[in-house]
Amino acid sequence: MSRTRKKSNLVAARARMYHELIFECAERVFAEQGFDESTMQDVAAEAGVSLKTLYATFPGKDDIYQEILEVRSQGLLEASVAADPERGAMEILAEGIRGIVGYFIEHPAFLRILARDGQAWGLNPRGQAGQKGALAGAQLVTGIVEQGMKEGSFLKADPQLLAASVTALLQVQLSVLLDRDAEPDAVADQILVYLRRLLCGSDGEPSAAECAA
Repeated sequence: MSRTRKKSNLVAARARMYHELIFECAERVFAEQGFDESTMQDVAAEAGVSLKTLYATFPGKDDIYQEILEVRSQGLLEASVAADPERGAMEILAEGIRGIVGYFIEHPAFLRILARDGQAWGLNPRGQAGQKGALAGAQLVTGIVEQGMKEGSFLKADPQLLAASVTALLQVQLSVLLDRDAEPDAVADQILVYLRRLLCGSDGEPSAAECAA
């Protein structure tokens, strides 16, 4: 390998390192202080880098924020998608909820960012990246709701309105339960109790497949 190529690889590796470091530190800063109250100086101080290095990595604060929303929203969507489309709607939803809870436990700063936004994060989030993720999530939940109605396991209602209600309920429950340092399964189980009441009209008894999800 030539010396020029080695130097180029080193520069690229250093750039990736700074990018990842700043991404994670900015996520913590935005979670603790809020996006509007945070500054690029705050992010630089948290990351332990100069403002010159920070601006060489991200043009501005909004660019960091939008990338956080895009990356984390995509990760959240992937975590919430059930692998087996042949399952019943409630089983798919249960698996998705467990995936969402697990993702937010792994990325608590992301949940705090969404909660601090001052809006219904699943319905009207800040910025294009957040709105794109919210739309994909809404379409996924609406499809599950429509499937449940066709199966006769969910109450008949406007599927889009019901899907929005599912998202709002999920937001409230996650914001409260995760702050209590509860176990992931306990958090998911509690959320599913309320979702069964909303979607089925009663608590119901989860199936064996749903419990295993």
